[in-house]
Amino acid sequence: MDDPLIFVRAVHFAATLSVAGVALFDIFIAQPTLRPPASAELRVTVGRRLAWIAWIGLLLTLLSGAAWFVLVAQSISDQPLASVVCDGGVLRAVLSDTEFGRNWLLRLFLIGLLVGLLAAASRGKQTGRSFLKLAIALVAAGVAGTLALAGHGIGGAGLAGRIHLAADLVHLITAAAWVGGLLPLAFLLAAASRSLSVAVARVASLRFSVYGIVAVGALLLTGAINTWYLAGSIPALTETDYGHLLLVKIALFLVMLALATVNRLWLTPALAAGAGETPARHALWQLRRNVVIEIAVGAVILVVVAVLGVTPPCVGE
Repeated sequence: MDDPLIFVRAVHFAATLSVAGVALFDIFIAQPTLRPPASAELRVTVGRRLAWIAWIGLLLTLLSGAAWFVLVAQSISDQPLASVVCDGGVLRAVLSDTEFGRNWLLRLFLIGLLVGLLAAASRGKQTGRSFLKLAIALVAAGVAGTLALAGHGIGGAGLAGRIHLAADLVHLITAAAWVGGLLPLAFLLAAASRSLSVAVARVASLRFSVYGIVAVGALLLTGAINTWYLAGSIPALTETDYGHLLLVKIALFLVMLALATVNRLWLTPALAAGAGETPARHALWQLRRNVVIEIAVGAVILVVVAVLGVTPPCVGE
């Protein structure tokens, strides 16, 4: 845990998934939920907060991505970090002469494209806004998915390697959709609570639960594929450091799934009561609390993922 790359990877994963998560949340949850009769004020409030999440997440993605690249370049060159930073030749060589560098160029291109699209969307013009938001979601999902190119899945060969890489890519995008969508959901629920728009909160929660079911299904399938390729056996899970980390990740995922189940089966139906009724307000408070807990558990999962990225997989042990 004293490796700075772990911290940098955790921040980069969190920021990248947040950017993709807010873009997907905007299309699938926020826009349908905040149509009239939802108030214009609520639409503006939520829209501004989603934009802030996107921009802050994108800034952190750039900064942490640059730090990640420098640390990897330092590891490849086996030179002091200060020398790598001051000597642009090492960074240029890693960028142009290694697969890691070329993959990072692709991600940098997508991030630059995303900056342009977000800037265009923020100008306030209504013409083409739907197309812009769709383009933002697709590019943001691409930025999240291409994190697979920096993971263990990139080292596979043949059909098995391609299946593993594809599963890793889908796993990251669906993680962005669910885990990255929790912070936008928390902001939407908070805004709805302040404006006593319990009906809006209920619609958002129902939509997010359906959205989450699809994401969880994809996460379970792709997670099983990844676990099979990277562990391959029960002893590898129970007797190695990598396997132990995978088990911790699975346990935390189940905690998030349990909270999501409570939200879907008990708390969301309770929002059907009138906005001024105590049971509905209490259910909304509990729902917001559970979403915050899910965000915290998701953050811990990302730290575990960051550690997994610098831990040799246990296949073949």
